[in-house]
Amino acid sequence: MKNKYNSKAVFLGIIILCVAFFYFPPGNVEKNAVNETSFALQVIEQDNFWIYEVYNDDNLFIRQEYIPAVKGQQGFTSKADAEKIGNLVMRKLIENKMPVVSIKDLDANAIHFKRI
Repeated sequence: MKNKYNSKAVFLGIIILCVAFFYFPPGNVEKNAVNETSFALQVIEQDNFWIYEVYNDDNLFIRQEYIPAVKGQQGFTSKADAEKIGNLVMRKLIENKMPVVSIKDLDANAIHFKRI
């Protein structure tokens, strides 16, 4: 009779551990998911301006030749500016958000552009 209860207790313990493992995964699983993203950023100089391209599984996903959210067709004047906004867009894509860039985002990243 005791043997029956012991095997039930062991079985119940295993079930609890399995459920806990799936509901509470280790903390670094989320970090690995971000590092193993299928998105990649490439910053390229074109006609004295900088553009960024976001690739998804080696396929061109976004090609941004002009600074988003500003009036007119203003290009990025520095590689650093294009890279900052490209990384912002990639972060939004990784988080399953729309990759929309606002003037507020540009100001927060100290992006240089002409206010028309």
